[in-house]
Amino acid sequence: MILVVFATPPENPFDLKLEKGVVTPFGGMLLLLAGVGERGAQRLDEALVLHPEATGVIEFGGAAAVSDAVEGEHYSVIRTFSMTGEATGSLEPLAGLSRAAVTGGAEIYRGGFFAWSAAVGMPLLYTMETQSFLLVCRARRRSFKSLRLATDSGRGDLSLRYRAVLLAQRERTAWLLRQFVAHEQ
Repeated sequence: MILVVFATPPENPFDLKLEKGVVTPFGGMLLLLAGVGERGAQRLDEALVLHPEATGVIEFGGAAAVSDAVEGEHYSVIRTFSMTGEATGSLEPLAGLSRAAVTGGAEIYRGGFFAWSAAVGMPLLYTMETQSFLLVCRARRRSFKSLRLATDSGRGDLSLRYRAVLLAQRERTAWLLRQFVAHEQ
């Protein structure tokens, strides 16, 4: 069974209210509202310990479009980079989507340019969770894939666009997640 993890309530595209840290069965998948940052990663880790039937994880969330990403487009994350541009990991792609890389940290992205982003060779997104979720899944020997929606222009306008773009793409996101989970099962 696949565990689909969200960091924030607006990222959940399904008509089901989730309680933070509680794994909820829904439509042939398991859903988890993990939260952000270190505590979000801990909740994912706890969920994987308590639910050995979760053989893999797909994360979904909004992301700031740092470089070359298009607001409102879904991306399959295939590379991760540190904030200074060092490659830190690679992921299997989700078929049929544009591919992107992510960087990120514990702080909300307020805009700015990473000089090294041009060398990445694909759109670059900023997330607060992808890298820590990837590490948890590797430690627990679970597959991990990342579906991200570019929710802003990367100019520090995340708070202005985040909810609106997630809402506008809600049906497509739910459809994509169902498709990817069915393929992974």
